[in-house]
Amino acid sequence: MRYIIITLALITTLGLNAQDHFVLEKEKVSWVKVYETKKSKEELIAHFKSCGLFKLFRVEDGKIIATLRPQKIDEDDKEIVGTLPPALVVKSSYAGSVVIGLKEGKYRVSYHNILLVGSGELIKKGEKQSFEQHFVNKDGKDFRISFKKKPRTIYNLAFNKTFLLEEEKKDDW
Repeated sequence: MRYIIITLALITTLGLNAQDHFVLEKEKVSWVKVYETKKSKEELIAHFKSCGLFKLFRVEDGKIIATLRPQKIDEDDKEIVGTLPPALVVKSSYAGSVVIGLKEGKYRVSYHNILLVGSGELIKKGEKQSFEQHFVNKDGKDFRISFKKKPRTIYNLAFNKTFLLEEEKKDDW
């Protein structure tokens, strides 16, 4: 009986971690996720170029290299925020560097140099602070416990919604 409970606990833990796309290496945080799509490489490039998410944008060696404009967490999105999100998460925007690798049928988003951009409430308006400053332990080897609670889930959902392509809905009956 004890082994069954341990096995179920491990499976549940692995399932929860599969949803997490944050990586902490060499004291730096990045977020990586692979998406499947029916769009061609050219359609993906055209979409990301025209979507308005990026300040700087270039295509190099089959990759999109871009700088994400500050994006705000949608406080009205109950799936993302839920109840009582941490103030820092909803009172600042996120920005950073993005590399989108393109392959037929899929694309991989690597989001790094993640920044929190102040709105004037908790961080001065327009001031940029590193993600690590707020969410990584001082030794740089692990995420803070406070990040592992709600912010990790909220940012995973928000980043996913930022980079997910909506597949066109067909009006076929």
